[in-house]
Amino acid sequence: MIQTHRRAFLKSAATLAVLAAAGTRRAAAAPAPARFVINVAGALTGQGARAWGPLAKEFEKRGFPTTFVQGIDPNSSFTGNETRAQGIVAALKDVKEPIVLIGISNEGGYLPLVAAARPVRRLVYVNACIPQPGKAMIEVATTESLAVPGSLLDKLIQGAQPVTDQFLKLRADRHATAAQWQAFREQIQASQYASAMKNFYEVCPLKRLPKVDNVDISGAADDQIRPEWEQASARRLLKVEPVIIAGASHADIVITYATQVADACVRGL
Repeated sequence: MIQTHRRAFLKSAATLAVLAAAGTRRAAAAPAPARFVINVAGALTGQGARAWGPLAKEFEKRGFPTTFVQGIDPNSSFTGNETRAQGIVAALKDVKEPIVLIGISNEGGYLPLVAAARPVRRLVYVNACIPQPGKAMIEVATTESLAVPGSLLDKLIQGAQPVTDQFLKLRADRHATAAQWQAFREQIQASQYASAMKNFYEVCPLKRLPKVDNVDISGAADDQIRPEWEQASARRLLKVEPVIIAGASHADIVITYATQVADACVRGL
């Protein structure tokens, strides 16, 4: 069962929350005040990718174009956050409009990395992990009640505990060698649990979160990331009051609740 579902949580940002739309949707009217940017893992034509369709249409109705950036599967790299951020920055090098970057689920880990590397108008976290500078998300999950009890994410975290213990041990050892870290990466790869959330072991390289306009959108019925945790983290780390959407769960928020998400995304632009 775990083997069947282990990809679901950390790939939700790549499969349950992306629209297969190569290139750019352009608003019909005058130049938009901002361009929305969404990262897509792998091909832009998959069925799961079309899940972003309702939200992209809502942006278009409001006069905002959307650009889709093709990126990597987050579980294909031990540096998924940095790699995806670099890909987005490179893809947007010729974009002149103000950028609004959206991230859902584990994609929250790379949003501030993009903002630290290039100007952005706004970052939008949707049912997202909110990173803490100098920490890996697994360290946050170890000390804070991040996962919904009994959820897939909770089972992955619990199942990966031996890997996490080794990670914390290496993190505490200032003299840990490159060979030890390589052996640890092999341990992640060998674990059916840890390998499904590799970027949870990726330390946020920032000393502080960038000073940028942030929006946090939290589904009140999120069945993976505890809404209470995300909302408290948004207030504490992002310095914003979260937008709470009643009834929205982890994956369906950008589909069933696209109108409400779009309203929150564009407010004030």
